[in-house]
Amino acid sequence: MGFWNRLIGTSGAERIVDARAAGTPSPRRWGAAEEHNMMCCDPRVAAQALLLAVNNAAEHGFEPKREITVDDVDFDYYNGADGFRLEHLNALLRLTEDDSTPLFPRTVHFDPECVESNDTYSRLLEQIAEAAGTADRFSEIHCDLHFGPFFHNNPVGELDYLLDGEAVHHDIAVEGEWADPEVIRRLFQDATPEGHTWVATGDFAVHVWVPEERAEAVARIFASEDTAAEARLAGRLYEERHRHRIIDQE
Repeated sequence: MGFWNRLIGTSGAERIVDARAAGTPSPRRWGAAEEHNMMCCDPRVAAQALLLAVNNAAEHGFEPKREITVDDVDFDYYNGADGFRLEHLNALLRLTEDDSTPLFPRTVHFDPECVESNDTYSRLLEQIAEAAGTADRFSEIHCDLHFGPFFHNNPVGELDYLLDGEAVHHDIAVEGEWADPEVIRRLFQDATPEGHTWVATGDFAVHVWVPEERAEAVARIFASEDTAAEARLAGRLYEERHRHRIIDQE
């Protein structure tokens, strides 16, 4: 995790990642057949906030694959409609279908603890390129992390592929389940469609490709929403510590 600490340390999202590592809940997603809990805020207020959020997202080029309803959003997680407004774009882009695929096109949800097999980076590249719509630019993808009894003899993995017919090679730092952030950066960059820019949230969890002329504005929104998320999580962690302190005193 060392190199992820260095990466996130430059993004201002340390608290978000720390909270996730500590087990802070993620936004709840109800399946189509599940009964929903009572919403923490007035559904009419939530619906209005959602409508404004969807319209704002559309202005920046984000169009969902289907209609989004208040049942799709875990308003409790964001402390109600007001909190949702502060993180609305990030919240929308994190929404998924029942099969866990992102609800918005050209969007990838990334978990840095994803290294599970020798071909992890091959599968990651295919997933990223498919989401970006640039899968046809890649061929002859091969990855080997040298997992096995002789791993200590060769602890550096390799990823090779052809990008538009040109050979690309990556040496991969292998650190348990944690992906190599520099290689991940390159994969997202290489998969970027023409005329678009790759933009990621500060915690590296949501990645999108947006038209070049909108990239700066989207990056500013992500930065602002990262700050709001840090404040929300800091408050939640404080409440948890305070609750445990009261229980201990009892």
